Amino acid sequence: MPGPAYSTSERAALQAEMDAHAATRPEQAFLGSYPGERQRDDEHAWILTYLDVLTLVIVVFVILLTFMDPREDDPRAVSASPIALAHPDRSALVEPLVHPALVEAPILEPARTEDPAVAEADPEHPSEVEVEAGDLRTRAPDGVDVVEQPGRLELRIRDDILFSTAQADLRPDGEALLEDLLPILEDHAGPVTVEGHTDNVPIATERFPSNWELSSARASGVVRYLVTRGVAPGQLRAVGRADTLPVAPNDTPGGRAENRRVSLILEAETP
Repeated sequence: MPGPAYSTSERAALQAEMDAHAATRPEQAFLGSYPGERQRDDEHAWILTYLDVLTLVIVVFVILLTFMDPREDDPRAVSASPIALAHPDRSALVEPLVHPALVEAPILEPARTEDPAVAEADPEHPSEVEVEAGDLRTRAPDGVDVVEQPGRLELRIRDDILFSTAQADLRPDGEALLEDLLPILEDHAGPVTVEGHTDNVPIATERFPSNWELSSARASGVVRYLVTRGVAPGQLRAVGRADTLPVAPNDTPGGRAENRRVSLILEAETP
């Protein structure tokens, strides 16, 4: 079936309308036909801003790295000035900071103090301990042995003079001996430690279950007596040693008798 017949003017008008429609189609496609495309472009626009900020941060760190001196880790190094940073040879301008006193002061060796325990004895110049020991030997009563020890002197008394067997009460002879020692203790300004010692023969009585209680009670008894005779309580202390510090073998009666003792330790004067 043939189409409708158009006149020349109608065909020209129809052609013009079609051309005008074709000319406006791209703009309509961008603005109206595809609105989602423009919306998606706006949603991802922040990526450009983020990349710009990230680039600026990287640039800042690069600039900071260019101003860093590898020797800044050394605490003696001086922070470089802008002139030194711009100089091609910065090592010639940046010198380590060292106090002149540390450079010029000589290294002093610590003072040497001779330990009386290891120092060699000089017969021409006896030590203070040796002088005091010699004086005590002339002043100590019979039954008291003076023993030199590093930095202190020991007045050693056998227990049979002070106490009866397995007892901690002072005998009259023991009190008289301690009375003779009072002038020596009064002249000594340092601490005095009273130590009780026993042999290794076990003891098990109602009052003394072991040698620890016996040695401690004997040392305390001597301290109590000295306090009653005027010795300062703060200068004295009592220590029970039991059989832990023997001075002779315990396998003979004579050795065990030597180990049963009370020692008055005259320690060096406290500064």
